[in-house]
Amino acid sequence: ARDRFGLNICLRRPCLWGRQTAMRCALAAVLVLCVASAHGAFTPKTMRAVVATGRGYGESDYSKIKVVSDQAMPQPSRGQVLIRVAASSINPVDYKLYSSIAMSALTMFHPKVLGFDVAGTVEAVGEGCSRLKLGDDVWADLGKSSLTNPIQLGAWAEYAVADESQVGLKPAGLSFAEAASLPLVGLTDLQALRMAGAPWAGRQNLTVVVTSGAGGTGTPALQLAKAFGAARIVTSSSPKNFDLLKRLGATEAIDYHKGTIWDALAENSVDVVYDNYGAPGTADAAMKSLRPGGVFVFLPGKDGGNAKHPKAGVKEINYGLCDSSKHEDLDELKMLADAGKLKAVIGQSFKLKDIVNAFNMSLAGHAVGKIGIEVRSLRRERRVAATTCASSRCLTERWRAKSLADAVGVEHSQMELEGMGL
Repeated sequence: ARDRFGLNICLRRPCLWGRQTAMRCALAAVLVLCVASAHGAFTPKTMRAVVATGRGYGESDYSKIKVVSDQAMPQPSRGQVLIRVAASSINPVDYKLYSSIAMSALTMFHPKVLGFDVAGTVEAVGEGCSRLKLGDDVWADLGKSSLTNPIQLGAWAEYAVADESQVGLKPAGLSFAEAASLPLVGLTDLQALRMAGAPWAGRQNLTVVVTSGAGGTGTPALQLAKAFGAARIVTSSSPKNFDLLKRLGATEAIDYHKGTIWDALAENSVDVVYDNYGAPGTADAAMKSLRPGGVFVFLPGKDGGNAKHPKAGVKEINYGLCDSSKHEDLDELKMLADAGKLKAVIGQSFKLKDIVNAFNMSLAGHAVGKIGIEVRSLRRERRVAATTCASSRCLTERWRAKSLADAVGVEHSQMELEGMGL
């Protein structure tokens, strides 16, 4: 009996080894697929995207905006990264650009993928990249310009390309949707307040006015002004937003329905005015409240400008255009966000296919904070990832039990297999 048992074992081993090897190969294949799905090893050739095929004429002309599913995938060149986009957001400049003569030039030879703000995961890196790696969660403002690419764009798509130098690591405490709402407005506010002397370390009782508190640039500006040392932060909005703005850092909120912000301010009481709304005449209206030595910085775009009757000693600055070329600025915003000093405010979100509705809400001008754009269904992707990994774990357990039964050939191993449904 002992010899027969030994002979049976010898005869079974080649078959056992073959089955075990096959199971190992199958398990390895599933694990590779699981990892590849998580890290983007299998990148498609085309993607969903919002493109402009020409220029829009007049407000609410969306005839040249298309949501397509066969847009060619961008490819990262040297020094660039490919981002698998999770979320984006809309800015007033998006429609201004779409309806400008520049869009006619940008779409002369092929459709142009739109969108500035992007948050997602690094899918691939080009030659020469050393700071970012596959799988990094990142954010960026795709507003960089160059001789070969006058206006970058490309965020409203499943994949986007950006220079590594302009892409920052996403704040750990912000979701993709939250992070995607901040790059353009956050960079704009950061750079504008720097022009006004921020951070104001050592300045006592410094007063800052943010002309429009509840909009896209307003909600980050209040938080940055507080983080940079302003003691008194005054803004204006509808009363329904007062509580929100005070939580963000405003010490006083003025109801613009009942009067201007300047009516509520004493003469020579303000050190910095950040005119993030940029309406005509604001500079002249602000001069009375500004102290000599104060700063008035304004965002162009709504026909705002310098004062016709400036005050002596007050510095006036046209902010110009946002510089999105340096990840160091995003890194500063990340540091503030990670410290709990910068939070995202998203009034409403839309799916990529509903981009026209997002445009309409932006043009209405009453959104609180930012309008988000969901590029990918993050809930669905989490379910798929969990299912894939669960399948791989199930296969692992089956392989282990099957190997045990083949190796020892005892009854309790067969019972273990039957209990697992094998």
